[in-house]
Amino acid sequence: MSLQTPGAAGAFRVDTTNRKGIQVAENKKERPPSFAAMLAQVRPRTDVEAAETLRKVIEAVKATGKVGSITIRLDVKPADGLSDAVVVYDRISQKVPEKTREGSMAFVTREGDLSRTDPTAMPLFEDEDIRDASANVDYSTGEIKEAPEA
Repeated sequence: MSLQTPGAAGAFRVDTTNRKGIQVAENKKERPPSFAAMLAQVRPRTDVEAAETLRKVIEAVKATGKVGSITIRLDVKPADGLSDAVVVYDRISQKVPEKTREGSMAFVTREGDLSRTDPTAMPLFEDEDIRDASANVDYSTGEIKEAPEA
């Protein structure tokens, strides 16, 4: 026999069983469904989309070593004209970490352009002092075959 009676904290189910001629009452509180079960029933695509978003964030966290996050927001509003119904909206947002991009130093010329070399510094070598060593280098090993003559 099964009997349901409301209690202060929720509904209770009283099961009576007969053990060796003695009736024993067992109280089992009925639990609400889990959050995941409710979400899957009301917004069936939200959990799938959230899992896909979480995978992307995890991949970026592993690649960058930085913190990422995912936020699942559920907005609930009363349904128009229905006192016992609500409308549930969801929003999934993510903060995907990005790799740190290093800056490059550049010098500003008189004309306002950017240059890798300081336009106000004196050169270390004159153009005729710079020798072409490319003919004497083995590119597969990086070894200099013979030093150019001075």
